[in-house]
Amino acid sequence: MIISKQDGKLVLVRQDEHATQMGTVSRLWGNENFQKLANHESVSFGIEKHDSGWKQPDDEVLFNEATKRPTNFLEVNLPEHVRFYEIGYRNTLKQDPYAGMMLGMHWIGLYTSRFGYDPTFTYKVSDNLRGFMNDTINTIQKEWIDIKQKYWEAQQKRSEFEDKIWMQYEYFQVLDRLGLFMGLNNPKEVNEVTLGPIRMARESEPVYLTVKSKGNGELLIHPFPFADEFSTCVPGRKIEDRDYENHQEAKEIVIGTEKEDIQWKIVAR
Repeated sequence: MIISKQDGKLVLVRQDEHATQMGTVSRLWGNENFQKLANHESVSFGIEKHDSGWKQPDDEVLFNEATKRPTNFLEVNLPEHVRFYEIGYRNTLKQDPYAGMMLGMHWIGLYTSRFGYDPTFTYKVSDNLRGFMNDTINTIQKEWIDIKQKYWEAQQKRSEFEDKIWMQYEYFQVLDRLGLFMGLNNPKEVNEVTLGPIRMARESEPVYLTVKSKGNGELLIHPFPFADEFSTCVPGRKIEDRDYENHQEAKEIVIGTEKEDIQWKIVAR
């Protein structure tokens, strides 16, 4: 569950619904300056499914006994985090191997500073779990070798093929973080984040996207990477920011709370 504090309440967004929103947003990407990616639909499908393994835990409303509140996605213990992500990874591989590989890269990147792309972010691994994590990271990465062989054409330069994959990975991270910004922030408040680097085309120099919440429900993105301005939303639930007696009480409150759409309009100016 993606959880933020807004106006004295806890705002809860399901991770699978965050992913669905960003899959839709991904399919709107591209204009005269920003090219759509190679295999853009598969990448978008990977984004749409990247948190699908969290459906069951979000149905269950995980509970943090220490805080007496529903568990935020950053608080999930590492073995469970691995298990939930692997469920979504395996299911997506069956539907679209390329999308599954992109999801897997996103997942494994969460334990490796996003492969150096975002060194400020990585899950901390305690000494007693280091062997488990190294085995997981190595095993999953080896699976991508066979997937790549299915899509690489022998006459294509392998370096170009690999570069396209890493461009797609960087794009995936920007879309995920854009979705987290929209899920964690109040559209009626002024906020700002810088996302990237990201390339407009494979051979272009990387740029950074400035993302500004204007405080009126509009989200200004510059440079603007979409064909047109559009509206997007993700469902959220607002509950009291208080101690809950136990998991059952918190779950009943969350499930019994009606969802409200967190709405944004993505604008260029």
